[in-house]
Amino acid sequence: MHFNLIRYILISFLVVTAGFMLACLVALSSLEQVAAQLEKSDIVATLGLIRSRQFVVMALGLTGLFGGLVGMAFAAHQAARIVDRLRQATKHLGDVVLDEMTPSEFLTASDGLGREIQEMMLKIKDSQQRYLDASPLTRLPGNLAIEQVLKGKMDQGEKFALCYIDLDDFKAFNDKYGYAKGSDLIKMTGEVLYRAKDKYAEQQDFVGHIGGDDFVLITSPDGAEQVCQAIISEFDRLIPEYYAEEDRVNGFIEGIDRYGVKRSFSIMSISIAVVSDVKRSFRSPIEIAKVATEIKDYVKSLPGSNYLIDRRIITRWDV
Repeated sequence: MHFNLIRYILISFLVVTAGFMLACLVALSSLEQVAAQLEKSDIVATLGLIRSRQFVVMALGLTGLFGGLVGMAFAAHQAARIVDRLRQATKHLGDVVLDEMTPSEFLTASDGLGREIQEMMLKIKDSQQRYLDASPLTRLPGNLAIEQVLKGKMDQGEKFALCYIDLDDFKAFNDKYGYAKGSDLIKMTGEVLYRAKDKYAEQQDFVGHIGGDDFVLITSPDGAEQVCQAIISEFDRLIPEYYAEEDRVNGFIEGIDRYGVKRSFSIMSISIAVVSDVKRSFRSPIEIAKVATEIKDYVKSLPGSNYLIDRRIITRWDV
């Protein structure tokens, strides 16, 4: 619609310009003829020529002016329609944000402007959903965004590696040092993942927060190993700072496990399970999550910080 507005304005300008240019040309031609008649001292013929040319010049000028006014009227009409559509979109924007209306309910996308507004509303809707799903602690996207990213890569046939990151013995740390300290540790972990992604992965790669001490990093299969090594290296370097000096010296803390038994827990480590579709295919993000959970449970049984890349074609385990 806005292209029509520009077109009408340009046509109006061209019509007015053409009309006045023709009028000026006729006027100049008439002056030359008048001068020629004057040289012949034919006063009667000169007066007749002047009167006839006056009508022609006025007609051309008025035609150009009228054509321009008509074009501007059409342009004003198009501008009013654009303003009305924008007013309508603004009116319903609040309903979209409040999740009370979808863009398709008020936009038919019958023209260029309609499609652009509809796309804008859909992006706002998508951003809103991602924001509502994001972790309030780390501000990282949550489960909805993780599923959308995975599904998008699967639909496009793009190879990926999903890194499922989990902290070992986080509950024991949280029980001893409190939720505030635990929250700081969760935020630190999110920052470590993001720095590793920025340094060793692609800009468009993805970091998400499932919840609690569980995170996801989606990158390319070729870069997964280097990213995992960077995550483990920085996490192991930073984690001692979150323990009291006595616990750092001892290398462990005492706490109650999930079965209610008192035991010692080593300084926290991090486990990463990597699932890729290079040698196998998946039917859904749920299937990917199931395989990642299986690998994660195995990695967590190993001492210290570790990562395991699933390179199975069918049932073979391979590091």
